[in-house]
Amino acid sequence: MVLLVSAMLVALAVSLVGPFTSFADHESDNELTFEPVLDSPSPAGSGTGTVDFRGGGEPDSRWTIIFQVDDLQPETNYVTVVQGRTGEDDSPEAGAFSPFCAFRTDGNGDGGCWYYLIGLRRLGLVQVRLDNENGPPVLQSTRQEDGPGSMESTTNFHSLTLTATPRAEEDEPQASPVATP
Repeated sequence: MVLLVSAMLVALAVSLVGPFTSFADHESDNELTFEPVLDSPSPAGSGTGTVDFRGGGEPDSRWTIIFQVDDLQPETNYVTVVQGRTGEDDSPEAGAFSPFCAFRTDGNGDGGCWYYLIGLRRLGLVQVRLDNENGPPVLQSTRQEDGPGSMESTTNFHSLTLTATPRAEEDEPQASPVATP
């Protein structure tokens, strides 16, 4: 009897997931490893980063972003950019790069930045670029197996939370479960 009730509860839970808002694969804790791109001006450069999902649905999802790099050009400005932060699939925005955060390396070529971000539709390619968001790529992290760099995602508390918002109502504003008394 206990097994039958357990099986029914699992079946009910699985059937409820379909009609409710689901999270994208990147809506989790994402560990990034940066490696130099081909012809990088800093071929010995490397870096790590985290892009952690903190809840919410698009376009108002919440994220904590931290990047740390080593062995780049000393006393130089850099910007981290992500491809496809906004826009519907196959739109020009989905292929565009948007800046995350900027930093200046120290005398040893080490640096980093952190940022609280609102809205991140995709996380598949992140680059560290020289000088500004349109500058040449120096380091890269990607989900593509051939790199350079890599990304690994693991679920967190926020990515496991289902909202009780049916898909037909996704465009309606929803109160934050954290901020609502």
